[in-house]
Formats: sequence, structure tokens, C-alpha cells
Amino acid sequence: MSTKKKWIIGGSIAAGVILVGSVGSALGLGNKDGAPTSDMKPTTSAEPATEAEPAPTIVVPDVVGIPVSDAIAVLTDAGLIPPALSTFEDPTALVVSTSRAAGSTANDGAAISIVVEEKPKLTLGQQNAIDKAQSYLSFAGFSRSGLIEQLEFEGFSTEDSTFGADNAGADWNAECAEKAQSYMDMSSFSRQGLYDQLAFEGFQAAEIEFGLAAVGY
Repeated sequence: MSTKKKWIIGGSIAAGVILVGSVGSALGLGNKDGAPTSDMKPTTSAEPATEAEPAPTIVVPDVVGIPVSDAIAVLTDAGLIPPALSTFEDPTALVVSTSRAAGSTANDGAAISIVVEEKPKLTLGQQNAIDKAQSYLSFAGFSRSGLIEQLEFEGFSTEDSTFGADNAGADWNAECAEKAQSYMDMSSFSRQGLYDQLAFEGFQAAEIEFGLAAVGY
């Protein structure tokens, strides 16, 4: 009697292959050729961020030694932002230093601070000596020593008289020229005679030469 064999193992393997293929299709892992399905999208890298352009730079100007009013104008024109002039008591005070060194670079529109020299406070005697010295200089030519003597004659101490003469803003060359002209207006003088008279007034040699040249000698 003949017996028929059943190939159950082979049939099971085939069924397993079909099952795996069905699961792969259900999950969208690919088609039969292994290519990605239409539902799978490739990832793209992020767009690189554009770098901001660096701020323009400027060279800090040198304003040390000039009045703060002028310094503020120079710094502003250069593109910096200095303090307002109203923050300084004396607009003629000289600049001692700035927060940014001269010659260094800074961003356009950067702030900068200013340090000015502080003028010493005057005593009443010093201030009055200055006022009196300026009064004398306004109507006659004086040498430095002559003005000091005149202030002492007014009763000021030697210290205050000297301080007043030195801080009255006199140009001693111009004072000598004024004195020389006043002598020439009063009388005729030889060059030597006028020289001697100006020396008697207390003018220095260089000041006398300037005065003589001013009147034509």
C-alpha cells in the first residue's frame, strides 16, 4: 500500500515569508525592491544662520589738554557719545583724560567719559587781586613786576599781588608795546632812550625788543 507524504515544514516556511513581507508593507518600510515608500521623507539639515555684520569702528581722537567744550565737539564729530557739556561746571576746564585712550578703536556710537582738571578755589584776596590787576591792565601797559608793585601799593600782600599779576591774563609783550606807544605819544624818544625807559618800567629784554619793533624801532 502506498503512503502520501505531507510537506508541512515547507509550507510553513513559505507562509512565514509571506507574513514577513506583509508586515513590512504594513509598516511602510519599503516595497519589494527595498526602495523607500512615498510616505518616507528624507531629513534636511537646518539653514546656516547668517552672521551679523560687525559694527563700524572709529579711532578715538586725542582731546587731552583742550577745553572740555571743544573736546565734546571733537568726540561727537568722531562718532562717540561724550557727556553733555551741562554736566561740567566750567566749560573752559582742560581735559585731563578720557575713558577710552587716544588712538584706540571703539564702535561707532560708543560712550566715552571725560575727566577735567579742577581749578583750585581762590581766596578772597587772590580773587580781588586778579580783579584789580585786570582793571589796571585795561587802561595802561604794565610789566609783570610793575603790576605786582602797583597791587602791593593798593595794600595786597606780596603773595596775592603776585598771584593776581600772574592770573590776570596779561600778554607781557603786548603790554610792553602799549607802554612804548604811550611814551612815543607823549614825547620823542631815541631807540636807546625808549629802551632804557621800558627797562625802568620793569620789562624784560625780549619784551622790550618786541615793544620797540611795534613802534617802528
